[in-house]
Amino acid sequence: MTNSTLYTAAADSAPRRWITFALLLVGVFLSPLDFFIVNVALPSIRKSLITSSGDLQLVISGYVTAYAIFLITGGRLGDIYGRRPVFLIGLVCFGLASALCGFAPSSSVLIIGRILQGMAAAVMVPQGLASIHALFPVNERPLALGLYGAALGLAAAGGQIIGGFLISTNLFGLGWRLIFLINPPVVVIVLGLGLLLQDTRTLAPPKLDFTGVFLSALTLVLLIVPLIEGRDTGWPFWAFGMLIASPMIAILFWRHETRVLHERGTPLVDPTIMRVPGLGLGLLAVLLFYAISVFFLSFSIYLQSSLGESPLSAGLAFIPFGVGSFLGPLISPYVIRTAGHATAPVGMALETMGFLAISAAILAAPSGAGPSQVALVNGGDKLCQMAA
Repeated sequence: MTNSTLYTAAADSAPRRWITFALLLVGVFLSPLDFFIVNVALPSIRKSLITSSGDLQLVISGYVTAYAIFLITGGRLGDIYGRRPVFLIGLVCFGLASALCGFAPSSSVLIIGRILQGMAAAVMVPQGLASIHALFPVNERPLALGLYGAALGLAAAGGQIIGGFLISTNLFGLGWRLIFLINPPVVVIVLGLGLLLQDTRTLAPPKLDFTGVFLSALTLVLLIVPLIEGRDTGWPFWAFGMLIASPMIAILFWRHETRVLHERGTPLVDPTIMRVPGLGLGLLAVLLFYAISVFFLSFSIYLQSSLGESPLSAGLAFIPFGVGSFLGPLISPYVIRTAGHATAPVGMALETMGFLAISAAILAAPSGAGPSQVALVNGGDKLCQMAA
């Protein structure tokens, strides 16, 4: 019996598959949410903890670095030990790390909490995507993939909105700490429903490639750390040394994975996957797509620091992006039927046009004033305050 046979059998006999998938999507939603939700909170965090710009950068980069380093390993742990227990363990760790961030007395503790959050997210998120093939028959997978993409997109834009709202409400005087303390109650609710989760795993669980885990983590550390910290530290010698060493370790990692495959073992990353037609261009497109995360941070700081907007106003400015990010993945299966392979280029062209329009609006705005779109959002903020 092959893995695909196992997946089909599991899907046909999984009456709770949509409930299971919905709970897994909570973890998928929380991960990007807690990456983007911090953007609107940075000015408040800096004022509260009196942090340096370098510490603020680590609040973001610590999360991303830990997430990137352990994402592949998190997916493999689900294959080995089952996606349900691995997801629940990751969820608990994410809740505890969020509590640590929420009660952090200093920037150092906050940075540690963010790193732990990133590691826990790397354990949670892969279980949702892998479970799509394990739980659903072929005819239901496009809808499941659409919902998965919608959850990611909604979290990316919703993080700004939710963060701005929570900071503005200042419930119990907690301010920015609410963006982290909102997570533990959600975790408790999902844990309470954990018995409804259906477990899936591969037919013959592979052994964890510890050497591959170490080499892949080392490669990413050598690449990401200097890119993040190099500029603030004046590009010292160690930064260039790490960047030079990164591709060397990457080659060692790839050779190790090839050797493991030839010895009939289970590599962390199967080298033969690069032979799939179009995969290289697809990975490049994904890299360029996720590079837009820089925009969320820069635009949020621009709205608050340069234009004096409130955190809520800054968050509401991302509503159009949130609507598009939610609807896009849901309608993409239908668009693909019409546009075929042109779907991705058309989508990226529309995204580029949107960013150019935002840039033009900012350039056309008078000095010290925001573009008209921001003014409209600010009016909506006032209406929300009046309604409250």
